[in-house]
Amino acid sequence: GFCAALTIVVGAGIHSSLRAQGAAPRYEIDMTWPKPLPNKWVLGGLGGTCVDGRDHVFILNRQDVLEGELNAGNLAPPIIEVDPAGNVVNSWGDATLLETRLHSCHADKDNNIWVASAPSGMVQKYSHDGSKLLLQIGKKGVFDSSDGTVKGKPLNSNAAQFFMPSSIFVDRQNGDVYVSDGEGTGGNRRIAVMDRDGKFLRQWQPEGMET
Repeated sequence: GFCAALTIVVGAGIHSSLRAQGAAPRYEIDMTWPKPLPNKWVLGGLGGTCVDGRDHVFILNRQDVLEGELNAGNLAPPIIEVDPAGNVVNSWGDATLLETRLHSCHADKDNNIWVASAPSGMVQKYSHDGSKLLLQIGKKGVFDSSDGTVKGKPLNSNAAQFFMPSSIFVDRQNGDVYVSDGEGTGGNRRIAVMDRDGKFLRQWQPEGMET
């Protein structure tokens, strides 16, 4: 199931040819990628993937394994880096800093890794190897709601705080950080924009956006 979730384009030549012909690209599952995970790792839910400037894939592992799944294996780290050949080249993730339900990631132009964790109320920026937390926007466990909890009324505040941040994109020109804040019903419904230092700039609510 994990392998089936990740697909690749079948050959750059085919892709270029199809573009020239105006046809849709063809995809197929590569069942040999990634290679078997080391140390008898067991994955929980797949929280998301992103690709850096070297075509390395970062896999977010929520670690929510079921009872008995670790009887013959070990819990895989929260964030796993896989190279184009399918080899695991790095893994990291401090549970005291990360929220367990990882939701999405993004590699910026400097190959720093941004992680959103819904529900957590925060977005984090890490060095490429995960050794340094470079920036955190929002506070873990503090929500943009009437009482600061997940049970409070969502506020969609003009502030660098979130309810359930679900996705991230960093502008490669000026470093502005775009966060979709609204994973699940009954939460915020907006796109919030911060500058490279995490200062709130603006927000908007896409027309018809429910979650």
